[in-house]
Formats: sequence, structure tokens, C-alpha cells
Amino acid sequence: MKSFSKPKKLKKGDTIGIIAPSDAIEKAYIKQGVALIESWGLKTKLGKHLFSYVGDFAAGTASERREDITRMIEDPDVKVIWSAIGGYAATEVLPAFTPEIIKKLQSKPKWFIGYSDVCVLLNVLASSRIASIHGPNLSGIMTWDEKSRRWLKNMLFDGDNFEIGSEANWKILISGEAQGQLLTSNLDALITTFGTKYDPLMHGTSDVILGIEEWWIDKSTLQRQVDTILNHKKSDRIKGLILGRFVGIGEQSYPEWGKKVTSHALIEGRVRVKGGIPLVVLSDFGHPSEKGWFEEKFSVFSKPESFLSLPNGIQVKLSADSSSATLKFLEKITA
Repeated sequence: MKSFSKPKKLKKGDTIGIIAPSDAIEKAYIKQGVALIESWGLKTKLGKHLFSYVGDFAAGTASERREDITRMIEDPDVKVIWSAIGGYAATEVLPAFTPEIIKKLQSKPKWFIGYSDVCVLLNVLASSRIASIHGPNLSGIMTWDEKSRRWLKNMLFDGDNFEIGSEANWKILISGEAQGQLLTSNLDALITTFGTKYDPLMHGTSDVILGIEEWWIDKSTLQRQVDTILNHKKSDRIKGLILGRFVGIGEQSYPEWGKKVTSHALIEGRVRVKGGIPLVVLSDFGHPSEKGWFEEKFSVFSKPESFLSLPNGIQVKLSADSSSATLKFLEKITA
């Protein structure tokens, strides 16, 4: 089993590069995130086109966003590349990950941090066996609770002896025990990379513990996407499944059926047909609650939720009985 390339621990004085691979972002929405990074004793470097606008959504043209990513990868001072915000146009930056850039990251890895549509980038890295962090985008970092920020900081600066146990919000759907390399992604972003050269399940042979999160899709779409995962050519690699937050999952096409089935029940039924793997809910990662999402841009939550960042490519052990679960990291997160 070949290990993923992992960045070294951060130290004070290191630099965080901030990019926007898709949606545009205004300075006010990352001000608090930059202040947090600096309070950790780190420096920040902003992408050249971070605050550019193309039309009503994109942070610069596709080539400008690719340029920002490439510059951050090639900049020897930048140790972490943190996405400011997600967005559907993230697939436009994938050509930035040329064979030369991939080789550079394999030999001198840097953390990429983000979630939602940013997961297409994380899946590119996973397909090349480069570790990354499924965690909050910078624009929303202060909307999450203090535990979330402390967890991420410890992961970047330490990387040892991590475990998610009884303190987390677990729900056990299918008990069992499994071990493998952690792969965490937004569901749509994962499906988007299937069948491409960036398909993370097609690369490698090691067992996988898969974590997925999603928001605002129909249950009929969710059903189709879960079937796609379970019918993937390499689906036998998946030995355990962790569900994050599934927010705003409704049903427009088949409303009567949609009222009778929950997202968790829909997924559980399909996993039971597949058979043999533990299935748990860890409602401590993924998009915030519906009410929270609309308030996130203003950095206000009536009740802050947790976002436990998860390191892709790290060997973990998932244990779940009828009442509790544990996710134990079996290796150091950092090199």
C-alpha cells in the first residue's frame, strides 16, 4: 500500500495562499478569515485575481483562476492553498493540474483546504495520491464554532494522535468496522470526476473509507448518485461510508414518494443491498443548516455548528456499534 504525499507541519511565519477557484468573493467576506490566519502566527498571500468579477459570479476568467492556482503551487513560500469560496465553475480550473504541476505537488506537497464544489480539486489530488483537507472555505471560517477552528489549527500545526469519538454527533445506520484511506467529498463533485482522469476511485488499490456531504438536490437525484457510487467499477474499494450533513434535500418530480423516504433511509437501503460495510452519519461536516447558509455570508449564526476538517488520504479505522462510533487516524496527518 502506497502512502499519500503529505505536507509538513506548519510553523509560525509560514504563508497561506488564498484563491477563489470559482465564485467571486468580496474583501469584506474574507477579512475575518485573514485575521484568524494571522492570529495563528501565519502570513497570507492573496491570489492576483481573487477579487475579480466576470459576469455576476466568477472570480476572474477561467485562465485567470488557473493562473492564481499555478502561482500558489509554484511559490516556495506558500505552504497551504485555502479556497475562499466554492462554486459550480470550479471544474474550469482543472487544466491547471498539468502532469508537471502534479509531479511538483507529489514531491513538495501543499495542503489544499475547501469543501463543496472545491472538492473537485481535492479529488484531483486524491487521484494523484496527494493529501488534502476537506474543511471550511475561508469566507465561512468564522461562522463555525470555536472547536472547528481549533481542530483545523491543530491538524495543520501538529497532525498527531487524532480521533473523532463520542464527543461528535454520530448516528449509526449499519454497525461494523472498517479500515482504509479517507476520501471525503461533496457528493456532486465526486460524481463529476467519475470517469475522468481525475476519478479518485480509479487510481490506487487500497481500501477506502468514503465520506460524502451534499445540499439542495432532489431525493431522486440523490438516489441516482448513490447508485452511481455503488455501481462504480472500483466500488469494492469502499469499505465504510460516512454521511455528513445533507441540507435542503427535497423532491419536486415525485413529491408523494419524496415525503415517504428520508435521505438517510434512501442511502441505507442501497448500502444494505450492496452489503457488508458500516454506514454512519457524522453530522459535523458539510454545508451548514439551511438557515445558517443564508447567514454565512454575513458571518452570523444563531447557533454555530461544527465543521470537523477531514484529511483525505490518511489511513483511518471506522468502528461503529449499535450506539456509538469512532474514527481513529492510524497515521500522522502531516509528514
